[in-house]
Amino acid sequence: MWRCLTEPAELAHFWGPAGMHTPVDGIVVELRPGGRFETLMIGEHGTHRMVATFTEVVAPSTLAWIEPASGMHTTSTLADLGDGTTELVIQQRHVPEAMRTPEARAGFLTSLDKLEQHLVTRQWVAETYQGLAELLTADDVWDRPSLCEKWLVRHVVAHVTMPVRLTPALFGAKMAAARGDFTVLSDTVAVRDGSLPAADLLAQLRSPDLHAWQPPGGGAAGALSHAVIHSLDVTIALGRPPVAPAEAVTAVLDQLTAANGTLFGVDLTDTRLEATDITWTWGDGRVTRADSGSLVALLSGRTL
Repeated sequence: MWRCLTEPAELAHFWGPAGMHTPVDGIVVELRPGGRFETLMIGEHGTHRMVATFTEVVAPSTLAWIEPASGMHTTSTLADLGDGTTELVIQQRHVPEAMRTPEARAGFLTSLDKLEQHLVTRQWVAETYQGLAELLTADDVWDRPSLCEKWLVRHVVAHVTMPVRLTPALFGAKMAAARGDFTVLSDTVAVRDGSLPAADLLAQLRSPDLHAWQPPGGGAAGALSHAVIHSLDVTIALGRPPVAPAEAVTAVLDQLTAANGTLFGVDLTDTRLEATDITWTWGDGRVTRADSGSLVALLSGRTL
């Protein structure tokens, strides 16, 4: 939670009411008393820049700032509840009249809704990778085929854990060596790093750095689809239940169908999809029925 409130890359995912977005390059966080805190929110009807100064920074429990233009003072207090959850209490003083209207307060609440969804998505990613690690710890299946063409289970794991091993600079260098072809890079790294000791790959699956990673331009939704799809590449091939939370699988189904299958070049013309394990349908036409995980795999271009 502290990272979400203090790192520009995290703030960009939820800051501002529904209908507005806050680009990361429009956020300034000088995390110290007296430091600047600025955000630029952009929406259909214009922009709004918040300019504030931090008055209290006590990691990871208290964050306070004042907006000099209005005099409004905001204090965010975080408390570890001991069950894996964090309580966030926000207190505001000297709130200007324009921000006391029902519309303004409703907009503020939608920003908190966006924060909650961002955190839930992050948790789903962590649970998916943790579940995959538990499966691979219990069973010696590293050299079994996956749904990814030509990749064994170990290659899939080497691929998804790549962000733990490659710094952004090293990733850029390897992309240049692959002449900008991500498929070439992925195959090269998967084959090379798939030979790493299983203990190393399992540790990387459990790494908080992997759980927090987001693909460039893909955000939390991209991180979720990456984790869920590749976990299904393993579990479906092995005939095992999904390790991703059911809600996460459904969220990825919604992502893929919202794009009409174009993300992986799947033609959904005159197609109706029906999940057999949850209440979920999409489209009209010829019916394809399968469990939700298999539908995700099909929409990801996999052959079952």
